[in-house]
Amino acid sequence: MYICVKCQREMRCLKNGVDVNFGHGHVYPEDMYQCSQCGDKMLATNGRPIPDPDYKTQDEYLNIIQPKDLK
Repeated sequence: MYICVKCQREMRCLKNGVDVNFGHGHVYPEDMYQCSQCGDKMLATNGRPIPDPDYKTQDEYLNIIQPKDLK
């Protein structure tokens, strides 16, 4: 269960089968959740990445913006 911190309501699953893309086919399967009160969204990723170099396993991919300096 996922709870919206702002609204203190249970978030509902909005979409299954979205992948978080870290580049070069390094993706994490996930589900997208949304708060029924405020509409904020969150992603719940699988704990393990899967190789998807051709980006063909899901309908939607969210590209992660990497920080320029990893310290």
